[in-house]
Amino acid sequence: MKNVYTVVLNAVPFLPYVHGLLQAYAEEDPVVAAEYRFGESFFLIEPPADIVRRMHQPAVLGLSCYVWNFRKQMKVARLAKELYPELLVVAGGPHVPDRVGDFLDQHPYLDLLVHGEGEITFRSVLRENLEPSPDWRRVPGLSFRSGGEVVSTGPGEKLPRDIPLKSPYTEGLMDAAIELCRAKELRFYAPWETNRGCPFSCSFCDWGSATMSKVRRFDDGRIFQDVEFFGRERVPNVFICDANFGILPRDVDIARRLVRAHESHGFPLQVRVNFAKNSNDRVFEISRGWAEADMLMGTTLSMQSTNLDVLEAIDRKNIGIDRYTELKERYARAGIHTYTELILGLPLETADSFRRGIASLLEAGNHEDLRVYEFDILPNAPINRPETLEGYGIRTVEKNMYLERPGTPRDEVETVQVVFETGALDREGWVDCSVFCQMIQFLHNGCYTRYLSMHLRRAHDLAYHDFYTALQRFFLARPDTALGTVLGTLRDLYRRYQLDPQIPQINLVASQPQMVEAIAAFGRRRGWTPDDWGWLSLAARFDELSAELAVFTRELAAGRVAGVAGFEPGAELPEVLRFQREVMLRPEYDPDLGKRCDYDYDFPAYFAGEGPLARRPVRVEYRDRRMGVNRQYELRPGDWKVFAKAAIGESYPFVRIRHYQHQLDEARIERERPVTAAAG
Repeated sequence: MKNVYTVVLNAVPFLPYVHGLLQAYAEEDPVVAAEYRFGESFFLIEPPADIVRRMHQPAVLGLSCYVWNFRKQMKVARLAKELYPELLVVAGGPHVPDRVGDFLDQHPYLDLLVHGEGEITFRSVLRENLEPSPDWRRVPGLSFRSGGEVVSTGPGEKLPRDIPLKSPYTEGLMDAAIELCRAKELRFYAPWETNRGCPFSCSFCDWGSATMSKVRRFDDGRIFQDVEFFGRERVPNVFICDANFGILPRDVDIARRLVRAHESHGFPLQVRVNFAKNSNDRVFEISRGWAEADMLMGTTLSMQSTNLDVLEAIDRKNIGIDRYTELKERYARAGIHTYTELILGLPLETADSFRRGIASLLEAGNHEDLRVYEFDILPNAPINRPETLEGYGIRTVEKNMYLERPGTPRDEVETVQVVFETGALDREGWVDCSVFCQMIQFLHNGCYTRYLSMHLRRAHDLAYHDFYTALQRFFLARPDTALGTVLGTLRDLYRRYQLDPQIPQINLVASQPQMVEAIAAFGRRRGWTPDDWGWLSLAARFDELSAELAVFTRELAAGRVAGVAGFEPGAELPEVLRFQREVMLRPEYDPDLGKRCDYDYDFPAYFAGEGPLARRPVRVEYRDRRMGVNRQYELRPGDWKVFAKAAIGESYPFVRIRHYQHQLDEARIERERPVTAAAG
């Protein structure tokens, strides 16, 4: 029999679902099943040479290529071809370009490229490979060399509308990978599809072969059996890979079955998902059910940009800001955590429109979770055409993705094309926006200034844009302050990040020894993000920060901060600052003792949106014992590393649910009859 191996490497332990799909479909053909044996799938990061050494007389090597694994997998292909010259090397996945150009010349160890969906094409390759003289022209969906030229055989065949594909999970094709993860004590992720296809055509996106296509469904029975598998086999995390979960009516039933599996077996613990782009009632029902079961990792209210010109340039149609506000309020009333993703560097986005876009989302009520991503140019994204890039003045720099281990060969270092400049945004504007969005994430989402800014917005009509623009300028001009040090360090980091390709995108903080040392008491994670670093740096200088914010607030009120006219501070303002300080989670907090705080104003009701600020004595008793979406992180006084995990969570997956601050909805609140209404 001929041995088939697949490689789908990932720094995060995702089960090799692609391997399972290819094997399940291929072995439905009795000829293929009789002639080929599928060997181990390599999915955990290890040296390419070690991977090749573990192969036994491979006949076919399949590579599923993504931006995060491309170079390592090319190294595997090259070494395997050198050791086994007759080996057929087949590369597919989103990082294989549809416009082949000189790609095969750059990678001469690749024999075949698969474009688009792979199951039918890969099985056809295995069948054709049994011929004495295989003729690859007979297999649609390929590119290959022939007579010094590149031959492409046109679009590959896709699975039909009702996808007749056996499950890699219930067929036992993931069992070995699951056991390997458990042996290594890894909390793994199970990739899973309920449908394929995406009806949208966003130009920045390459959803594999799915963009601008009809949605096709997997069989209900297969899906329901998978759900039972996840519960029975104690799969901790399910990652639904659909482009728009919630787009189909049956998705609500699928979600409910996952909850029932969780209730019956205790698993899965969490579900990650790409929700339907335009949030609908089904997405709300799904989110509510998962939130009540503590399985939800947040619901996306998609934006990418709030600028209509930008959205038109990237072929993106969003919900309007009014609809966004309506949805945010609906989810908030139900206690469902939402987040919004923005992309920095999109065509036609200026520094001012980007900053105002962030502020508009705060105005719309998104105080908990804004996520900003750099604009990476992917090989098959529609925008990745020379005339389009030139037309928008898009300039990229090839960046290392990860902080590689010492001694990692250069040809194993993953890279990505990052946009640092466009015709609408210069490099210094990109730096300014990067600092601004990180500041919003660790100060506002991270709660250090959330309630102060909310009060100034309600009581004194100080817009969030003006508050945070003034704060950024004020503290950048005062580099000796705790907050000034953090903002100045980030500004310097992003300037150097643009210039030095070796400073990695993913492990940005870990690549900077001084930044690592500044928060070493909280641990030395490779995955600390810039906003993690900012939050923890301020946690280490919390008393200084609190004093600095009081000074800043006085200067704002007096009109001595550029861009703010000033206002008459009310008697409640000192107590707002005290509430802002005391609501923060601190390393010394003892869950056995809790924390009691007395105020003259009803801040819990006020910040929950329950009307104007009422002047009445309120006692708040914080009783938090565990943090995180599943309450999986303990609180232990005096242990800064335990505190960091409780306050921030894991580096992956990134979730802001039940972090940073004491949870007011879990506190005991005692109120007396209101005396009078205060400002706001």
